[in-house]
Amino acid sequence: MSDNCDLPLEVVWCDFGGVLTPHLNEAIDQVVEASGMPWRVLVAAADEVAHELGVTGLGPLELGLLSQAEWGARVTRALPSEHESRVDLGRWDEFWYRDRPVNVELLDVLGEIAAGGVRIGMLTNSVAEWEPHRARMLAGASFFDAYVRSHEIGIAKPDPRIYAHADAALPAAHGRVVLIDDLTSNCAAAEANGWLGIHHTSTATTIARLRELTAR
Repeated sequence: MSDNCDLPLEVVWCDFGGVLTPHLNEAIDQVVEASGMPWRVLVAAADEVAHELGVTGLGPLELGLLSQAEWGARVTRALPSEHESRVDLGRWDEFWYRDRPVNVELLDVLGEIAAGGVRIGMLTNSVAEWEPHRARMLAGASFFDAYVRSHEIGIAKPDPRIYAHADAALPAAHGRVVLIDDLTSNCAAAEANGWLGIHHTSTATTIARLRELTAR
């Protein structure tokens, strides 16, 4: 969908981590501090676990292939012998979400847009054990019309199928569909699906872009 078109804004899909929370580097720092492990070592062990299942990164969790407890146990076994975590990696969520704030300013703007008739959805690569934290952080944000969570459907961004799934959840009749995401790869996949991608680099720029789109 061309960025120049004058179609009205009809659906906004918003990512969670890195958009409605601070940059993921803050969560990474918390895991590193709690575990006493260098991030590169944790990533290498997680990659080994993912490779065994034919996926990458946090795919075992985000695709619902493993429980967090089983994933943590496998990552622990994959650590080099000279490294030992100070915490149970099967409780990853406790450290990842510890004291993490939510982006109230962006949530407020999404609520305003929803009140104006635009439908709002959450499109997120998520993990089952992380959902209670997210629900707590989003308490009171009742304007979301749909949630597409990767672990529930076994498909994660930037797989084109997750965008098709989202289209089915919130069909757009004639208007523009937008994805707000902190990863350029996810925005590019959204564009390939006919949406407009807003690459979230700051709350101010994302809100300004949303204001521009709703003014059309």
